[in-house]
Amino acid sequence: MEARFMTKRTFHAAMLVLAVLLNMPGSARADEDNREYQIKAAFIYNFAQFTTWPDKAFANDDSPFVVAVIGQDPFNQALESACDGKTIAGHPMEVRHIDSPEQIVGCHLLFVPESEDDHLDDIFKVVADRPILTVGESPKFPWAGGTIRFLIEDHKMRFEINPDSAAKAALRISSKLMSLARIFKRS
Repeated sequence: MEARFMTKRTFHAAMLVLAVLLNMPGSARADEDNREYQIKAAFIYNFAQFTTWPDKAFANDDSPFVVAVIGQDPFNQALESACDGKTIAGHPMEVRHIDSPEQIVGCHLLFVPESEDDHLDDIFKVVADRPILTVGESPKFPWAGGTIRFLIEDHKMRFEINPDSAAKAALRISSKLMSLARIFKRS
């Protein structure tokens, strides 16, 4: 059975959290890096809640929903905290740390830190048409094929969505989430 979107009440609660997060100032200062990645971790959890994966993305009904971070992990346990004890469409969330593109297979959401910019081509060769929601933070990320990119605008955390990348991966992103995003378009 295909994963369904959340209930209206849960959606409103999640939207409130996203609205608060969208209006929190972002900072590049080293002493606020932890806060930045705590915010990004909360966003990642919400991105997963507002995305539908095809049935083929899961081996069976009790397979975990795998969130992977490739390369150097900038989250300092914030991603584990954001996902701990939570489920996506009935699948328990599991965070994995991977070192190479070959380890991507089997994940449902892949975070690609900016430190992996030199490896984007290799990463997206493996991701190809798989149902993997890719999330990154580099300006190069959507151009390489990434689906959601974090960015700072007016000193606030924002995100942009590449709908072509989502469609290629057979992922359905909620129109409600799309309405909060800047939409990436190749020009």
